[in-house]
Amino acid sequence: MYAELIDPDLPGYRLASAPAGTLPGIFSNAWLQAAGQAGTFPTFTCDTATATEAGAGNGREITIDAVAYIIRESQPRDGGGVTFILEVA
Repeated sequence: MYAELIDPDLPGYRLASAPAGTLPGIFSNAWLQAAGQAGTFPTFTCDTATATEAGAGNGREITIDAVAYIIRESQPRDGGGVTFILEVA
């Protein structure tokens, strides 16, 4: 069901390269500033089942817009989705 919500016309839509395939989702790399520190906070939201099939999960690497990221945390979303918290590899 969540896969149906990931539409190519949405802002931030990207195809990520994962260990076992391509993973459609929504990429965000927002600039945040708090407690005297600042930086980007990259996240990627996608369908849980599709992510599993593509081999994406904690500690695995995905590539978005020619930049490699390591998945540091997985946060489940309502409706069968997951948001990955990313770190530049």
